[in-house]
Amino acid sequence: MFYVSSNNQELFDSIEAIGLKHEIINKKNVLIKINMGKYRKNHPRTDTTLLRSIIDYIYESGGRCAIAEGSDGYLTKNLIDYGFEDTLKRYHVKVIDIDSEDSEEVLSYDEKHYIPKCFKEYPIRIAIPATSKREGMIFSNNIKLFVGAVPRKMYQLDGVDAGISAPRPRIHQNLHLSVANLFLAIQSYSPFQFYINGGASFNENIGEFSFSETFVGNDALELDCHMFKAFFNDCEYPDYLDILRARVAND
Repeated sequence: MFYVSSNNQELFDSIEAIGLKHEIINKKNVLIKINMGKYRKNHPRTDTTLLRSIIDYIYESGGRCAIAEGSDGYLTKNLIDYGFEDTLKRYHVKVIDIDSEDSEEVLSYDEKHYIPKCFKEYPIRIAIPATSKREGMIFSNNIKLFVGAVPRKMYQLDGVDAGISAPRPRIHQNLHLSVANLFLAIQSYSPFQFYINGGASFNENIGEFSFSETFVGNDALELDCHMFKAFFNDCEYPDYLDILRARVAND
């Protein structure tokens, strides 16, 4: 299920309709997984205006939150560089750089993955990615967001240096399969219940653009399929969607 909104009031109505407001009121602690590396041209990050609106809403509803991303120790700096310092200070938002966190091994379809233990400290988990398909890369939205949700040190290969394009090279050995398996590992260990898509985006065929609407859902696969069909159907199809469809159907 997902809802579509064209302004902040409709966004807040969507948040209430999907059940997120009820969860905030009753459970308080929220984890938000974002995409927030260093700035690179044609490489959109989680839209800070959207992120700020969601954080304002969480605190106005009596909740509190932490922001999580794997940034090799630079997450706070990256957030400040994107103009987010005031929000961090106003609410005393906790910043969790996943690359510095302890993890627990989770087996997913015979593939080992390592999920940060701290995720379980937050009963409400939200994903706010940047939606994109860049040249030479695969479609990235809610599901692929979780490649950045695991510590880099656990995904290295002997004799392979982690580069800016592949900081977790083990995942890239069989990328689509590993993206699907990692998402299922996350969902079995510390499931994310809500997904919010909007703001800045990039399509390799048309360049940078911004969504005129915001999408709030509770099913990452459903929302990813919609976003790809609606905005990226001129791009290479991501096979991990079909892998996940098959595995969900067989469970």
